[in-house]
Amino acid sequence: MVKIAITLLCLIMTGLAWANTPACFSIRDPDRKNVCLAMSTRQNSYCFSVKDADTKNMCLANVMQQKSYCFSIKLHDMKQQCLAQVK
Repeated sequence: MVKIAITLLCLIMTGLAWANTPACFSIRDPDRKNVCLAMSTRQNSYCFSVKDADTKNMCLANVMQQKSYCFSIKLHDMKQQCLAQVK
């Protein structure tokens, strides 16, 4: 699960500049797909479908641009990254 969270963190850190909604649907991993969809459509409803709690909070923080979600992240490095990138 940590590997998935780190992979998703990397995707979020890059801003998913390459992501668009049709490309997201080709992703097989449900958590990665939902983060991709959330970031490409800027809709937080996809974040709520992410099973990993830290990844869900990272997704919500980025989509909603609210640091309060960062404080719920348990992984220290992920929390620090979230706090650094969410304005």
